[in-house]
Amino acid sequence: MEVEALNRRVLPHPVVNGNRVAKTREAIVASAWALAATGEAAPIVRDIAKTAGVSARTVFQHFADTAELYVVVLERMLAAEFADMPEPAAALPSDGRLQLAVDRAADRYERLLPMWTFVETLQRRSPPAADMIAQVYATSQANLARWFDRELAGLPPEQRGRVLNALALALAPESWVVLRQRLGLSVERARDELRFVVGAVIAGGTSRR
Repeated sequence: MEVEALNRRVLPHPVVNGNRVAKTREAIVASAWALAATGEAAPIVRDIAKTAGVSARTVFQHFADTAELYVVVLERMLAAEFADMPEPAAALPSDGRLQLAVDRAADRYERLLPMWTFVETLQRRSPPAADMIAQVYATSQANLARWFDRELAGLPPEQRGRVLNALALALAPESWVVLRQRLGLSVERARDELRFVVGAVIAGGTSRR
């Protein structure tokens, strides 16, 4: 999905002066998001309703089921974190672009880290959620192709594709989860390791021209 298409998926900002129905719906979405951000893989309706200050029945007046609500939360979260894709910093040297790409990914994924269990659980259970995640990954790979166009230029198509796949894998949210949660690294150490991996991918993939 192109950046422009992802931008069109951005949901409206929270309603401030809208009608009561819109405000209630917004409160329910915000409540589910807040609970997911605490590490809840599948926030229950009772807790969502309590946090939103409404009844469980009201939740189901706005959403057919929790799956629909979760998808709205995911869409809101992805729009907030991934819709504003920067243009390649063409004036920067390779090392500068590499550092900027890693730093932006690390900052984004650190914000998403508390919600990652929610995201993983939802994409396994919901085809629409899985499609949204796949579209974000495809957009991310397209951005990497633009960011490192100079390094990738001249490579045979198959080799270029393999380098791009390796870059997308290195800069996927799952890589940050492994570094931070599975290996227990600090934010700065994880950032350094990610720079090393991305640098190795670019150096190794482009040295075989």
